[in-house]
Amino acid sequence: MIDYKLLQASAEVIRHGSFEKAARDLGLTQSAISQRVKLLEDRLGQPLLIRSKPIAATDAGKRLLQHYQRVSLLEQELYEELPKLHSANRFGQIAIAVNADSLATWFGNVPKKLFDELDLLVHLTVEDEALNHEALQAGTVLGAVSLRPDPIQGCRVRPLGAMRYIMVVSPEFRDRYFADGVTAVALRSCPAVNFSRHDELQNQFLNRYFGLVPGEFPAHTVPSSQGFVTVAEQGIAYAVVEEHQAAEGLQSGRLVQPCPHVIERPLYWHHWNMQSGLLSQVNEIVLGEARHYLPKIGN
Repeated sequence: MIDYKLLQASAEVIRHGSFEKAARDLGLTQSAISQRVKLLEDRLGQPLLIRSKPIAATDAGKRLLQHYQRVSLLEQELYEELPKLHSANRFGQIAIAVNADSLATWFGNVPKKLFDELDLLVHLTVEDEALNHEALQAGTVLGAVSLRPDPIQGCRVRPLGAMRYIMVVSPEFRDRYFADGVTAVALRSCPAVNFSRHDELQNQFLNRYFGLVPGEFPAHTVPSSQGFVTVAEQGIAYAVVEEHQAAEGLQSGRLVQPCPHVIERPLYWHHWNMQSGLLSQVNEIVLGEARHYLPKIGN
């Protein structure tokens, strides 16, 4: 039988990618965490961690992390069914992977609902939505917001809705650069704002409607969803942003939409395929928030 104190220490090291952070989270010394991980590795006869920076899990480590998260979820359900077992300061935990734009818009209220309604502490991993399913496969999260429509092995997938993106600029920027309209020629001569050096959404928008490819236009790099709106309002770039993020700026006149083009990105909710009333409640909260904000895919 696995000693769950050893398993917990190993899982937290994998989740944090650090012995130091895991020790701080569990209220133990780094030495104690290291000893527990080493003892579990010795008992299992194989390494669980790749001791790199950040620390990563071996295949065996990933399997154990998945097991630990499943057990933790079932344990939280047991506390709900047998409340006398539940100490006053004991909360369940759930790890979710989400993209930055969702967190800044429709997903923003999900952690509050999970805590208020289910007593869950939420650990969010913020990645590009094209990569979030990798965290699910690795076992570091129980659920993930992803662009991928097909289910991952051992998981279920449900449509969330579509995020719609539009181009916005300040009135001054429009007057300076787009006096004759938004064209490929104009876009080559004024700055965009990218989330990263490989901003696939921006690239897709500019290629689909204007035939531009990366390197044909100057760009700032601002790895923040809200930062996109701020940079556009400051008049130093045009930005392709999620329409809810732009709504206040458009209503106030700080932003304008210089062209009518829209690009949609369908989102899907992936979660582990396991019989769990608590996980079902988590799913309903996530899906409910998505239904409230996002148009259906294809609408």
